Amino acid sequence: MRIDTISLIASSFVTAFLGIAVLIRNFRNPVYRAFSVFCGVLLARDFLCLMKGFESTPFYEPRLFLLVSLALGPISLWWLREMQPVAFQHWSRGLWVYGLLLSLLFVFLLVPHLDPWFGLLQALVEATFLIPAFLWTRLLVRVGESEGLPREKVRYRYAVWGLVVVIALHLTDTLYFSDLSSVVPLGTLARSIYLIFLFQLFIKKELLTTQELISRFFLFGVISLVLSGIYWLLVGWVDSRPGLFLFNTIIASFAILVLFDPLKSGVSRLMNHLFLKKNIELEAELNALADDLRGVADPKELSARLASSLKRVLGIEKATLFLLGRDGLTYDRADSKLEEGISELSAANPLIEYMTLRRGRPFVLETLRNDFDAFHSIQGRKFLADCLESLRALETDLVIPFFFDGKVVGFLTAPLSEKIILSTELLRLFIPVSKQIALLLKSSQTLGALREREQLATLGEMAAGLAHEIKNPLGAIKGAAELLSEEKSPEVTQEFLKIIQDEADRLSGVLTQFLDFAKPRRNDPEAHCNPVQVIEHTAALVLRESSVTFTVHSEHPDLVANVDPELLKQVLLNLFLNAVQAMEGSSKKELSVVLRELKPRRRWAWGIPFYKSMEGWENSGEQSSRSFVEIEVQDSGPGIPPEKRTRVFDPFFTTKPNGTGLGLAICRRVIEAVGGSIQVKAHFPQGTRFIVHLPSVHQTVLQQSTNEWAEGLV
Repeated sequence: MRIDTISLIASSFVTAFLGIAVLIRNFRNPVYRAFSVFCGVLLARDFLCLMKGFESTPFYEPRLFLLVSLALGPISLWWLREMQPVAFQHWSRGLWVYGLLLSLLFVFLLVPHLDPWFGLLQALVEATFLIPAFLWTRLLVRVGESEGLPREKVRYRYAVWGLVVVIALHLTDTLYFSDLSSVVPLGTLARSIYLIFLFQLFIKKELLTTQELISRFFLFGVISLVLSGIYWLLVGWVDSRPGLFLFNTIIASFAILVLFDPLKSGVSRLMNHLFLKKNIELEAELNALADDLRGVADPKELSARLASSLKRVLGIEKATLFLLGRDGLTYDRADSKLEEGISELSAANPLIEYMTLRRGRPFVLETLRNDFDAFHSIQGRKFLADCLESLRALETDLVIPFFFDGKVVGFLTAPLSEKIILSTELLRLFIPVSKQIALLLKSSQTLGALREREQLATLGEMAAGLAHEIKNPLGAIKGAAELLSEEKSPEVTQEFLKIIQDEADRLSGVLTQFLDFAKPRRNDPEAHCNPVQVIEHTAALVLRESSVTFTVHSEHPDLVANVDPELLKQVLLNLFLNAVQAMEGSSKKELSVVLRELKPRRRWAWGIPFYKSMEGWENSGEQSSRSFVEIEVQDSGPGIPPEKRTRVFDPFFTTKPNGTGLGLAICRRVIEAVGGSIQVKAHFPQGTRFIVHLPSVHQTVLQQSTNEWAEGLV
């Protein structure tokens, strides 16, 4: 079989498969449609050119072949215009010259008795490809120079140099198929490889390094040669014996199915050692990191080790770790550096759902852009546009999710420089260590919750016993002091008795808090309230004689929380009093409360292309159907230092001279007992925010009970 036949058959299969693959991805995308039409015309041209090599065939017509060849240039420019509509406008003015040339050639093709001039006409048609090729080159250079992202510049640089090579090799095809020379035609094979390259760059948007490109070609080439050798050994000598041919074909196919996976693995390892030493180094570093992370429970230490490994192997200067909060509603930064980007991300953010759909596989910015182009449903494109917006807000190019039991328990983000190119093969290396980190995070969270419960149970038992043993003697002391104060005694005695009474009252209050902490009041599951009314009533009690400016804003005035109003009042009293005390001495005293309703985000499950399901996209992650009322209490005080912010809910931890350290601990126990959560957030550059989440219910069913509580306050 001649080299031209082999190249045409290979090119036909490549263009056919690429055109079909693009249509499957998104047939409504104009860029994809133009690419598919271009592949279809290329397939028709290669098929006609292949038929030309046969002595007699009804499928070949010289005029049809030249017309199809003539259409390649305009269709390639159509594809270019769909890819770069803005940049293409600057070049469209000079296309009339190219259009005039095509018109003249088309007229020549209508002239009868074309056979003597066929070689010359084909050479002219082949030469016209140089004009769209020149426009492609100039436009790709211009767009690459105007791109802001370094990796986009590299993408267009690859495309330009590849096009230059294809143009140079296309000359061999022009000479060979025009019967002007017997030079080996390399243009068809080069064009097929370049078409795969363009599909990789502009359709899949996966940027590969030069070593990875060489490795892939070697991998496919070696596997193809080995598999072809198996067929040749078993089928090549059969001749005209159909039964034996069928039997040997089945045997060869079975042998290929058995050998394919080990053959691919072996050749891949060989290619990695020859061309992709960076992949081996990264895999070794990630394996060492996995061993090094065993037993690490501190999020800050985990973040530091991950950042150190990424910097050592890939040169990534900055990495940020986000972990799922106790309430499961937000992801908080482990380093808590507010001056550097976003400090938290909502669990309802589309980007979190995108990680869930991908089953926790790492991805880069180009992956999201590629998926955006591949989806044709309005809902899907809106969803992915929101994901891109979240990625820009995080100022990151790389996301490594930590996925466990159908849920993202954390994720790592990192910006990439122009020298860092992460292909799909490199990203796959992160999957094993990301799974281990996810298990580590989940185990750490579970162990921490168990330890906290044990500590709270021990403290509760101790507080109850201590309060019982001390409260009765305190009552006796206070009673005796009151009796003594009724007697007419010297002034000094009255002063000491007053001290006894005050200290006894203070200790009694402390012990009452002990009891509240040990045995908090239980929430009535049937109790409900309007949090706006409770907030306004509590603020009136606390801020009656204060100079603090108080504001309350509710996105929905008819919110109803599934909590006893007295329990919510107890929590708000503590938060408001702490805020007022924190703002003492400040020139600016502002206390604000914002209420929101957090509804569960509906799982996005429509319009997922079939090939995405084949890639492993799943929508099986469980999601709570509960809604929450979010109460954000924010003051303008000096704020809480980061090193103390994580301990404010610990029992007996306090920054006040006369504090007991039980107020916020009681608040947490009360809120968690009703199925909610409470968190503290810094408010850069100053101030403190407390976020309270309470289960919400429907207003229409519970209006009566809310009004009854409000009337009882009057």
